[in-house]
Amino acid sequence: MPAYRAPEGLPEHLLLLMMASTRLMMMEAGRAVPELRLTPPQFRILNYVFRHPGTSLSQVAAQLGVRLPTASVMLVKLAQEGLVTRERDPASRRRMQLLLTEKGMRIMEKVRANVFARIEVRLAQLEPGPRADLERAVPALELLFRD
Repeated sequence: MPAYRAPEGLPEHLLLLMMASTRLMMMEAGRAVPELRLTPPQFRILNYVFRHPGTSLSQVAAQLGVRLPTASVMLVKLAQEGLVTRERDPASRRRMQLLLTEKGMRIMEKVRANVFARIEVRLAQLEPGPRADLERAVPALELLFRD
């Protein structure tokens, strides 16, 4: 049976760019907090909770595309590292909300600042035409990758 081959063209390039961006984020996370050795899914959880404070376990699982038990195991590890807390939602006694701890917030701010600084350096190296093309493409990319 022949191996599956990805289509040439735009889908292939988009996939490669997404993979490259994940490597960049993980490299910067490793530099910012080498003692933690965050996995890509753990970093995605932290980033999601950073952007959506008070989110639920169900929302995290949906964002990662995993089942609740899998997301729960990852969150337990992040909580053991002192990065995330689970607290009762003040609006609903039955719902737990996820929040970054002070340590988690510091780490995410540092990692995000490092990633954004690296991207800014690369953007500054672009000629005005390609940079403008990229800026015009962002809304279409947001639509393409929206949940």
